[in-house]
Amino acid sequence: MKKGLLFVFILVLFIGLGVDAQQKSNKKSKTKKSSKKVEVTEIPLPERCSDCFFAAPLYVDVPFGPTEPPRGYGFVSEISRNSATQNVFEAEHNSVWYIVTVPYNGSLCIDITPKAASDDYDFLVYKYTNKYFCNRIEDNKILPIRSVLSMGNTEQKGKTGLNTKSTLLHIPKSSNVAYGRSIDVLEGEKYVIVLDNLTSTGLGHTILVTISTDFAPLSIIPVDSITNERTTANLLVKDVETKNVILEKNDVGAQKIKILPNKEYEISLKKDGYFNYFKDVDHKDALKDSILRARLVEIKKGANLPILGELYFDVDEKNVVSLLPESYPALNEAVKTLQEYPQLSIEIIGRIPTEGLNLKKDVENSLFKAEAIRNYFIGRGISETNIRARGSSIKELEKQLADQKKSRSGKLITPNCEIRILKTK
Repeated sequence: MKKGLLFVFILVLFIGLGVDAQQKSNKKSKTKKSSKKVEVTEIPLPERCSDCFFAAPLYVDVPFGPTEPPRGYGFVSEISRNSATQNVFEAEHNSVWYIVTVPYNGSLCIDITPKAASDDYDFLVYKYTNKYFCNRIEDNKILPIRSVLSMGNTEQKGKTGLNTKSTLLHIPKSSNVAYGRSIDVLEGEKYVIVLDNLTSTGLGHTILVTISTDFAPLSIIPVDSITNERTTANLLVKDVETKNVILEKNDVGAQKIKILPNKEYEISLKKDGYFNYFKDVDHKDALKDSILRARLVEIKKGANLPILGELYFDVDEKNVVSLLPESYPALNEAVKTLQEYPQLSIEIIGRIPTEGLNLKKDVENSLFKAEAIRNYFIGRGISETNIRARGSSIKELEKQLADQKKSRSGKLITPNCEIRILKTK
């Protein structure tokens, strides 16, 4: 009897443990499955953008989306087909109106990518005229300059738009061609895009407008000047001539922009606790170097203001050292910083290559270099009471010689001069 009870107890215990293990296993598997789910965040469509009067602004090279699904045609169905306007929708279904201002000359291209390849997106492009534009659209008095009404192309996964390869201005419903021809545009012009999804249960989309033109790509990389590591900053790029904003983003890392021929751009970066960074860049600069490492200097004692380039000096018959004009671009960012922060006190340290033959003479010549830079700063309006100048010390030159001997090449070290912060207040 006791053996029978013992057997039953063991059997119940074994089943209980098995059930508990199975429940734990199920919990783990559910946890693993749920962790794999990645939700794509939808961008809400601007209020009332289903109507022409409230067209949502687009910016060149900045994708908008993935959006929430457009639903309905808004308060007014502006588009309707008649005998005079064949290259338009038969009617609006689920529409969104966009408007873009052209920042520079080129060919306007559009890429529309639906979230669901089965969604059938059609679109029209109009050249904006004036404040009566939407009324004239409703009265069928303005014709689209581009229309792509083709059925969804499965090979393109539902994508449509305009590009430089296509030759077609208007693509009818009977066609399966997904892209129309790009539009030659001029700086300052405005274009209106009306996008319509025929699918009532369709999903959203992403729209990207670009301008195809000759340009030099430039990557802007914010870098901490002490750690030499990448960081983030608030970026602003403006056209120097027109003062138009080309790009404005907050707390971003590396960014790529287009530098157009015959244009000059002012690039500025701002970061809390750091000096503001400014640099003017033109097409030639970007062709010469496609990467701009923007060295951000922390506002603290002992930090060095960056010298962006080589410095060139001239020595006359009286052994007077002067800074050559070719050196000015390398120092101009430091000049801007000192103008913006007049409370700063700095020390300019002259540096010079040396073979160790006459260290005292090298100290003297390095001081002449520092004084030449100091004179340039004073000439640019920097208070002379805030600027000290010194040459390299004999100890610094001896260390330089030791480093030369340690190097594999054994070549002379040619150090650049330094601008060191002594006081910040």
